[in-house]
Amino acid sequence: MKLRLKVFIGVSIISMFLFGGMVSAATDFTQFGFDRVVAEKHVKLGKSTKISHSGIKIEIPEGAFEHEVLFQVLEGNEGKFQANAPTGEKVIMNFAFRVIDLETNEILGAFKKPVMFSYKDKDVNKGSIYYNVKTDGSFVNNNAASIINGKTLSHPVGGAPVGWVITSPK
Repeated sequence: MKLRLKVFIGVSIISMFLFGGMVSAATDFTQFGFDRVVAEKHVKLGKSTKISHSGIKIEIPEGAFEHEVLFQVLEGNEGKFQANAPTGEKVIMNFAFRVIDLETNEILGAFKKPVMFSYKDKDVNKGSIYYNVKTDGSFVNNNAASIINGKTLSHPVGGAPVGWVITSPK
């Protein structure tokens, strides 16, 4: 299991470099359908913390950010995202992050260390897919595979250059 997690994190770090141009461009996803702040936490410099909300758990490691940040979890209207879902797939979760550097007031597009996102829900299964959502609303397969363990989908996140949806077969 530890080897599997190390490979998983390694692939995720490589994927951060693959979409590196996207990572540098921080975006406020409240403008692109993720219009509700559903959870937030002030993350102190050098501290690890967790954020939980309605099946979501985010583990933020020590040293993830250069300064203190306000870490927000955003969600939007599921129907809007369902309209862009591939045929035969049902959107079971949509979310984005808005991470504000409290020293510079800038929205961060990349993190120094990946945070671990997990979502536990009755509809998560081996057919669930974790997609990136671009600013035009289109879905793109995420470069790094998610780990699905029972009813929980986990995925490391190295930055907030896109929003995300999780789908399951209808």
